[in-house]
Amino acid sequence: MSAEVRELRRQVRTWRRGRTDTSLLEAFQDAYVAIFSALVVGAMAINVLLNLRVVTSGACTSEACVDARGALGWLLALAGVTAVLGVARLLGPMLASPAVGSWLLATPLDRTALLRGRLLGTLAVAAVAGAVPAAVGGLLGGFAASAVAWSAVLAALLCVLLVALAARAQAASDRGIRALGRMLAAVLWAGLVLVAAGLVPGASGSPATPVLAGAAVLVGAGAAAYVVRAGRALAGIRRQRLTDGGALLPGLSGALSSLDLTLLFDVLLARHWRARSTVRIVRGRAVGGGALVWREVVRLRRNGAVLTALAAGLVLPYVAATLGLGHLVLVVVTLTGFVGGVGLFTALRVLSRTMSLLRCFPQPAWVVRVACLGVPGLVLVLWGLATAPAVHHAVGGPWPDSLLTALAAGVTVAAAAVRWTTSRPPDYRLPLIASPMGAVPTSLYGSVLRGFDVLLLGTIPLLAAPTAVGAAWSVALSAAVLAFLVSRR
Repeated sequence: MSAEVRELRRQVRTWRRGRTDTSLLEAFQDAYVAIFSALVVGAMAINVLLNLRVVTSGACTSEACVDARGALGWLLALAGVTAVLGVARLLGPMLASPAVGSWLLATPLDRTALLRGRLLGTLAVAAVAGAVPAAVGGLLGGFAASAVAWSAVLAALLCVLLVALAARAQAASDRGIRALGRMLAAVLWAGLVLVAAGLVPGASGSPATPVLAGAAVLVGAGAAAYVVRAGRALAGIRRQRLTDGGALLPGLSGALSSLDLTLLFDVLLARHWRARSTVRIVRGRAVGGGALVWREVVRLRRNGAVLTALAAGLVLPYVAATLGLGHLVLVVVTLTGFVGGVGLFTALRVLSRTMSLLRCFPQPAWVVRVACLGVPGLVLVLWGLATAPAVHHAVGGPWPDSLLTALAAGVTVAAAAVRWTTSRPPDYRLPLIASPMGAVPTSLYGSVLRGFDVLLLGTIPLLAAPTAVGAAWSVALSAAVLAFLVSRR
């Protein structure tokens, strides 16, 4: 590190320390609470996973279930690695705040010395984020203790290697890392399809520890080489590419600090369309509410990634049915449809967030809302019907009951998505509660459960009675929720 960089960092450190308002004792108390809470929560999570491993090993009796359970350990590790690469691409992976980019990175100093610490910190976070899903998958898959440890090490080293590749690609403005992420996602989806179809014979049993250790050594050597190359490439990285991901962090941290998941969705959605910048103009059709319905069809054509993700998620209920989860397959159906389907209601989200725009339409508010949710709601209902074979395999009974249950699950997902997208920000006019974050309104903590409450309301009748009667009750409750959400001012 050059003398100029050390001097600059010394000035920054002096400036920060001169403006601290927390004593050493207060910082120690906060650290103690954080470490103690992490240890307690971690011990509880490990205990739950160990008990779940015992339960699943006793519940799996068929050969297909045992093989699917063994393959699930590998798929969870692959899902963790894919998610780490996706987040790394979203944020950079190298990033800097706009303030740092405007006055620190603008100095005529060695940028490698300024960013080397950030790179090492990013690699450490990626390693931990990749090792945890691999360890969880190994525990649930029935691996031996040594195999669980080595699989976690292998996943951590893979994440380090991929993040180093992403850092080099960011410095060279190379888009090849995007193709690698899509390839990993395709492999993960193909593995889930094989598990759902029962085509993974011999996947049960713990993998050989020497094989995992050898693979970890090879991947570790490659990761070390690419970390060195990524460190050398930091000198040529552009400031605009560094501040692009850093500009996203304030919005994400603000949304998470207020526990407003819809605001988090708004931030990511705005970033997506800013990156796309242009769309092909399509002529409108019909008049009144029909024109809004046609715009929803056009929006589906433009946002094909959401439909692709929703179609790819269709395999999860079938995987759950193969694992022999029974009635819990209905929970997997509704949760998967809800997570994958909220991206279809972007127009309804904009109108709910900007009430002045809703008042500009010549139609009543409820007509505009119905026109905006018609096409996405129909897509989710059809998606629910596509899960009927998995529901029939899981709960049994006649086929008409399974079809009606799957249909009710689709209606429940649509109602929950509408509830989530039409949620309003916390009302600070309500009585406030003292908390470590300051004074917060009473509606703040409940905002996290929005959408999931309707999902639970519509799923309980299906779990209690996966028949035509339970489906009728579920549809009636979801329809009542939709009527209230559409008609309210």
